[in-house]
Amino acid sequence: MVDPRYAIPLEEFVAGAQVARDEQIEVQAEPAVPAPAYGDGLRYADGMSGDADGD
Repeated sequence: MVDPRYAIPLEEFVAGAQVARDEQIEVQAEPAVPAPAYGDGLRYADGMSGDADGD
């Protein structure tokens, strides 16, 4: 049987596929806390909601 034309030796293939352990760690930034929204705080307080006795 004839060798494949573009065959890569196994050792070269494995050496090219391995990634160092330090490079496998993904570093993520600290989660960003959104700024408080200083808009209309009572936007949904339209007078339709009441307490237990309806006032």
